[in-house]
Amino acid sequence: MNYLEFFHLQEDPFGLTPDSSYFYPSKMHNDVLASLDYAVNQKEGFSLVMGEPGTGKTTILKIFIDRWKEKAEIALILTPRLSPEELLQAVLDDLKINLETANKNEMIKAFRDFLIDRSLSGKRVIIVVDEAQNLSDPCLEELRLLSNLETDKEKLLQIILVGQPELQRRLRSEGLRQLDQRITIRAGLRPLTLEETSDYIAFRLIKAGKGSAIFDEQVKKDIYRLSDGIPRLVNLLTSRAMMVAYIGTAHHIRKKHVRDAAKHLSNTQAKIIPRRLIGYAVGGLLIASLIPVSIIMYQKFQDHKNTAGEIRSSAALKKNKPEHETRPEIQKEAFVTASAARLREKPSLQARIERVVENGERIFIIDEWTEISGRKWFKIKTVDGKESWIASYIVKVGSPR
Repeated sequence: MNYLEFFHLQEDPFGLTPDSSYFYPSKMHNDVLASLDYAVNQKEGFSLVMGEPGTGKTTILKIFIDRWKEKAEIALILTPRLSPEELLQAVLDDLKINLETANKNEMIKAFRDFLIDRSLSGKRVIIVVDEAQNLSDPCLEELRLLSNLETDKEKLLQIILVGQPELQRRLRSEGLRQLDQRITIRAGLRPLTLEETSDYIAFRLIKAGKGSAIFDEQVKKDIYRLSDGIPRLVNLLTSRAMMVAYIGTAHHIRKKHVRDAAKHLSNTQAKIIPRRLIGYAVGGLLIASLIPVSIIMYQKFQDHKNTAGEIRSSAALKKNKPEHETRPEIQKEAFVTASAARLREKPSLQARIERVVENGERIFIIDEWTEISGRKWFKIKTVDGKESWIASYIVKVGSPR
């Protein structure tokens, strides 16, 4: 009897490949889709969808494209590491605008004629760029120039950029401010809440045939805690936990199955999840790695009494060293780049917000940590000596300029 037969399922409920038939219609996901529909209906020009890896951006794109494929011409760019000329050619190819010339002026003229023709027939033309954080600045500028193809009354082209949060930081730079000003629709995908994670697991099991797998609410809480509510990681952990239960011929998924599942992930995935198990057990102060297994206590740092940028590390003190060799280490100075940045108690989007700081505030990085999703966090100390955590993508290390 195989895995699916054992749990009386028709198909795998927690596959990692984006599948629009398993789209979980949370309010957040529906709001993003509604924003994109509005942008295209109203011919808003540029739209931006941001989210951490694994939060469902690709699935959202599949749903959106399915909705519009009969009413619009859509160019989908999945490999954005192109030159501006290659990007333009990729757009024309996807829209089936075949040209024998490589002359850019001729290409843009043909593209404008295409846009006008589709506008007269009532069809939208949409360029969608996935993983847009990988676009070079010249390519982003190329897209901005293409958006200038318009009539006196309306935009002829809608452009949707889908990427990770660092794209937002890049758009705020001096060189891309014109593009940033043209983005009228901004939508974000966040991790699921605990309640949404529980509903998400139940939803996918029902879609796959409901079956005989039983998840206690406490087990769902464990999955949520370890995955941080990121759907891709929820799928990964839940699928592995069910496999562990299947090997043990158990239909009831328990905490031990989730913990065993975490131990059998790949090195990249596993090196983070056990840290979270230990981190929650000791209040987020301990970090563990699998190979080799070790626990490293965070060092306590104190402000140097004369220099705000110097922080004393207890690990820097050595026996039998002259006094001048035991001066406090200089930690990395950084500045907040977001207009309003949340400082959190722990390195998690679900952690309690301790305070909010403004753009340009000076901070000192004293440690860092990376989640299983790849999201990086800095442990920082503010000028008043308070310690907390901040997402790395809203921090600029070094000079504020």
